Amino acid sequence: MALEAKSSLKRVVSRPEVKKFPFFHPFSRRLHICLLCMAGFCCTTFMRMHIAITMTCMINSTALVYESESAIVDNSSSIFEEVELVSNGACSANNDNHKKVVVDYGGQLVWNSQEQNLIFSGTFWGSIITVLPSMFFINRYSPRYVLQAAVGCYILMTAITPYIATHFGPYPVFISRVIMGLGEGFILPANNAILANWFPSAERSTAISLFTTGNQMAGAGGNPVAASLCASSFGWPSIFYFASIVSTIWSVCWFLTASNQPSKCKVMTKTEKEYLEANVVRRSNKTNRSLVVPYSKILKSPAFLAQLLCQFVINSIVTLLQIYLPNYFKDVLHLGVIANGTYTSVPNIVNFALKIFWGIAIDKAKEKKKISGTFAVKLSQSIANFGGAIFMILITFYVDCTNPQLGFFFFCMMYCCMGTLVSGFYTSLLSLAPKYTATMSSISVFCAMLGRLSTPAIVGLIKKNNTLSEWQTLFLVCAGANIVCGAVFLIFGSGELQEWGEEDQEKEMKPFGEKTPLSSIQNLPADSEDVDVFQSALDIDIPQIQLNEITLTTEERQRFQRRIREDSMCL
Repeated sequence: MALEAKSSLKRVVSRPEVKKFPFFHPFSRRLHICLLCMAGFCCTTFMRMHIAITMTCMINSTALVYESESAIVDNSSSIFEEVELVSNGACSANNDNHKKVVVDYGGQLVWNSQEQNLIFSGTFWGSIITVLPSMFFINRYSPRYVLQAAVGCYILMTAITPYIATHFGPYPVFISRVIMGLGEGFILPANNAILANWFPSAERSTAISLFTTGNQMAGAGGNPVAASLCASSFGWPSIFYFASIVSTIWSVCWFLTASNQPSKCKVMTKTEKEYLEANVVRRSNKTNRSLVVPYSKILKSPAFLAQLLCQFVINSIVTLLQIYLPNYFKDVLHLGVIANGTYTSVPNIVNFALKIFWGIAIDKAKEKKKISGTFAVKLSQSIANFGGAIFMILITFYVDCTNPQLGFFFFCMMYCCMGTLVSGFYTSLLSLAPKYTATMSSISVFCAMLGRLSTPAIVGLIKKNNTLSEWQTLFLVCAGANIVCGAVFLIFGSGELQEWGEEDQEKEMKPFGEKTPLSSIQNLPADSEDVDVFQSALDIDIPQIQLNEITLTTEERQRFQRRIREDSMCL
């Protein structure tokens, strides 16, 4: 009987090696999911951000112009516009002639700058309300449907904005933007939960890099589209309708094709499904409503706290660059309008290219076991923080209005360094505990929003008159924050699954073939004829046992017990 049991044991545990299914493949389902997430992120970013350029078409600029003298500046094809050095050592742009630039696209709404700023801030106030509660919804319900509902909120508010703006004024528009922001609080946590379910650790840097390019796509492609529609006979309302229609198409595709995890996907190759089941640590969605989140362990984890610091610092710096950098180029470097647009857009293209290249390269290195997950995230974060700090210091001491081209080069290099960010702290976030990704993402996004909120306050404290010395102080503060952030992450950061984030063997079964630490029954006598020896070993409640050269996980032990019962019935 014991010999037959041993034979059954070998039949149960012997299985062919799981074959890897490539990420970049026409039939790769996880690639399709990542592209869907990227497209959705692009849609939501465009619906949220296009208001900045659309507002110029909505507003009657001439009615709001300042009392100072103004001039309309013709378009220029020159990327690096000429500047001249006057007798007192100051610089001035030839085209602007020290006059305020006013561009009027024939808008009919008369909203002052305070009302416009209120509208711009609406989505932020909405998202800060829902970002923390979002983790409870995502832990208890399907992230797929949570994301669908959030995007639906975006679409509805975007579609009705033109009517509200023309009939009710700026404050109802602000309320609609706040409601849109309520959906924004769910976007990143839901996407993070889905990506954590679909991608092995070795592919997450690539997946995150690809997913977050939706942000750059919305800016690089969305702004020209918005400007074209604005200048067309359809006018500025068509921008809102266009964004709503495109996002609705995405929403239908998402509803019909997306799934929370590979095991729920019905259209997928068998090879890829087996590969993902063997290599992805899953988190529970919807089915585990009694999930107990170890908040104390999460909030005391040095790796998670280091990631939170990165969220705060990086979002503060990115907000400074996105919102205030055009003012620096205009008021400090004295660039004309066309050069200003070029100087602010090209670095983002550099960032986009480096982000994709670095994400793929770092995942290849992890896949070939050349570097560990922790080394990968620390290297990526160090390049972003320390590299960014170096170029900020160079900008501080070597750039003024006499050499804007040098500043352009330094900014491109700084953005290039920042292209490694998603392979650093962002990948760390998805790697620490996939089971609690939604919870940790919500906390992280909340810290990111606090970082964005802190930027205007810091800028207001330092920048009073928009002078070169004030901007030099700002850049030095950012460089110092980068250095501190990079040092902390270098010491405490991690790209590995944390002990408190491991799956609970009693409640949730690990993916097929996943190893757990041996805890240990070893070297039972190979010549034993006593079946009780095997049965006793199988009955002991430990994660894994070893019978001579054969190792059994909990799942395999259960299968083996069933096989013994079947063999016994045949005798």
